[in-house]
Amino acid sequence: MDAWVDRLAAVVCQTALYLKTGRSNPKELLTQAPPKGTVTFRSSGTTGTPTEIYYTREYHSLEMATIEARNLNWAGLTCRDRRVMFGARKVCRFNQDKPPFWRFSPAENMAYASVYHLTPEYLPAYVRFLWDFKPAVIMGYPSALYAVAEYSMRHGDLPPQARGVFTSAERLPQYMRTMIEAAWKSPIYDRYGAVEGCVSATQCEHGSYHVNPEIGILEILDGDGGPAAPGVEGEIVCTSLQNTLQPLIRYRIGDTARWALRQDCACGRQLPILEGIDGRVEDICYTADGRQIVRFDTVFKGVANIRQAQVIQESLDLFTVAVIPTGAFGDADVDRIKKNMRVHVGDVDVDVRCVPSIAKTESGKFRAVVCRLSSEQRKRVPAFHE
Repeated sequence: MDAWVDRLAAVVCQTALYLKTGRSNPKELLTQAPPKGTVTFRSSGTTGTPTEIYYTREYHSLEMATIEARNLNWAGLTCRDRRVMFGARKVCRFNQDKPPFWRFSPAENMAYASVYHLTPEYLPAYVRFLWDFKPAVIMGYPSALYAVAEYSMRHGDLPPQARGVFTSAERLPQYMRTMIEAAWKSPIYDRYGAVEGCVSATQCEHGSYHVNPEIGILEILDGDGGPAAPGVEGEIVCTSLQNTLQPLIRYRIGDTARWALRQDCACGRQLPILEGIDGRVEDICYTADGRQIVRFDTVFKGVANIRQAQVIQESLDLFTVAVIPTGAFGDADVDRIKKNMRVHVGDVDVDVRCVPSIAKTESGKFRAVVCRLSSEQRKRVPAFHE
């Protein structure tokens, strides 16, 4: 036991070095040689550099029990119900040009659908697949589910009703939630977590994000490094409690959130509540007077003629808004976006561009906000500290 404690102390010291050196030596954080059955995951990487994360078989089972099974149970479902997942797995070749773009896992009673083939040409095939498969549970990236839902609603080609929809891995804007829930005629149970295995929060039937405390200790820190008050946005720092093979101590995961002002919920569960998970640190934008800007949903208030959009900060005084338009999109929509942007950010230049598609990350995720300011540019923003 003493040897393990000594090793853990060394890991705490090594964590800082690990983060500074670009996560280049993940095995240096292991408390022992990986045992049989260890699974290696790769994070999407908050700085563009993925992190290798090691799960033991026991930890993986615990995570599934505390997150997957618990959250399904809140919706009146179990892991035995038929599920479909629209996630990062590359289940078929990227250049495959005909269905099936999905694979079935009998052991899990789950189908894994490719998020890399959700094009207008192939979306009708996805809807037919859903009717053939008839899943009770829909799971996946919000942007992927939104692509299916938006097509279905626009063409009147709805998928079969689901008993529960579970989103994760990306922010869930209200316009996506509304469309997905309408298409599948089911409420969404959104999840927040990270492959690093040190933080997890899941929505209950009343919409509260309850933290799963068995996974890790979650702290929210203000700009001075102290605990942020309830309702005040701060940076998430987390410590893993269960992954004894690769413990991460006070890990800066790169996200911001707020504790709820009220820590009671109508569901009656006595688990800590997050009021909101507002975005990743790299997706925070900045103004010349030192303000940090998140939550760009209001930029599209009153704009109904877009299918998807992405806000890109090119410089302190220039933003690009890339939109995938509908046929009705016009000058009035452009003017509304520019006006909303200036209300949200201030007196900046706004370039609205219509595009046929918006690129996703290598892991298949959609980024609603992209800040292209370099670290040196961010350092010159008043009152900003990395």
